[in-house]
Amino acid sequence: MARLHARIAVSALLIASLAGCSHGARPSDAPTSAAPNFLADCGPLEDQKLAAAITATGIKRQSSPTVCNWTATAAGGGTVDLTYAWLRDDTLSREVQIADQFGYQIERLVVKHFGGMYWRDPRDPGSCAVTVADTGTVTWWVQNRDHAAHPDACAAAMALMTATLSVDGI
Repeated sequence: MARLHARIAVSALLIASLAGCSHGARPSDAPTSAAPNFLADCGPLEDQKLAAAITATGIKRQSSPTVCNWTATAAGGGTVDLTYAWLRDDTLSREVQIADQFGYQIERLVVKHFGGMYWRDPRDPGSCAVTVADTGTVTWWVQNRDHAAHPDACAAAMALMTATLSVDGI
């Protein structure tokens, strides 16, 4: 439960930092785009695709944008929490600062030409996230509620990230 609260605190900190940067622009000053942003809201993946990516037998959305949560039932039993966050104006260096602040271990990586990182909580082998950055950051968190290392939370987070990026043909 403490890990869930820490993850929510990290998400809230991310939202607060983004909201603090976005209040000064008038709507007429904001750039417009004809193409819809496929990362907005809760991302481009339907619930069935989320469940398939982590081999879950059921899944239920718990919240809505900017940070979205789902609870899934793992194929072998147990409950898995999924969190998706897309922060348009965020940077990977900001994410590294937040990870350091909360004591997460990071491992830098490249996913489909985007720089990114794994987040690992050294106190919880059942929790892992993948963040990639371009013109903002996209993060997928996976946490086994029983805190067990299996199923592999990092592999599940990477499967979700790869599926998300593939939606746009990346």
